[in-house]
This record gives sequence, structure tokens and C-alpha cells, in this order.
Amino acid sequence: MAEYLLKDLIAENDELQAKNWEVLSAGISAVKGADANDKASAVMSEINIDLAEHSSHNIEEIELTEEDLIITMTRRHSRALVLKHPDLADKIFTLKELSELEADSRDIQDPFGLSEENYRDTRDEIRDNLRALLEKLKNFELIEED
Repeated sequence: MAEYLLKDLIAENDELQAKNWEVLSAGISAVKGADANDKASAVMSEINIDLAEHSSHNIEEIELTEEDLIITMTRRHSRALVLKHPDLADKIFTLKELSELEADSRDIQDPFGLSEENYRDTRDEIRDNLRALLEKLKNFELIEED
């Protein structure tokens, strides 16, 4: 959901200088090529985001050294990535670390196996944190390296 929410928020934000941004998602234990979960599709369709074309990726498919920023939903995922790629530690953060919104938890939990209401709550939590992050990044543009 986070990838599609972020792309949607970028598309609707005229002030954001994001023309050079590439947004993609991958899971630590995701099965390559899987469709979006039915509950995720349902709650995303409520806000007019279609996940029909979604195909999951595993983090192992991505060349992480080429990424400028790696955002995870949980500290556990961040730690796992840092342990596997210690040279990338300065690029790996949780969404909540970057958004700096006040919250009871420092993680955004995966709603897999839970109710559609849990998916809706997670969608809203991700969207709120992404909005806060994008507000901070309005005047930030990636510098292309030679």
C-alpha cells in the first residue's frame, strides 16, 4: 500500500519537486510476482487507488546500493537490512523516523491476516506519515551524481 499511496500523494502535490524520484516497494519475505491482498485492494479502492496491476517484489531483487533512501515500516525490518547491508545504514529508516509524527508506536505493523478494518487503519497510518514526510521534502530535490 505504501508505494501506491506515495505515488498518489506525489501526483497530487504540485509543490513537490519529485520528477526524478523512483518509488518502488519490496518485502523482506514477499513472494515475487504475487497480486495485492484482497483486503489491501479493497481499502485502497475506497480512496480511488487501483492495485490491480500490482505485482510484489522481494527485497533481494533490488540493487539496494543504487537507492538513495530505503524506508521500512518497522524497526525490525530496518535492523535486518542494516545487518545484511551495513554499508547502507545511513540510507535505511523507518517511515515514522522520517515523518517524526507523534505516535504510540514507532512501527507501522503489517495487517496481513487481520480484518479489513485493520487494513484501513494501516492505510491511513501510512498515508498520514507519508504526508508528513512529503511536507518536509517539498524543497528537496535529489542531486544526480555523475
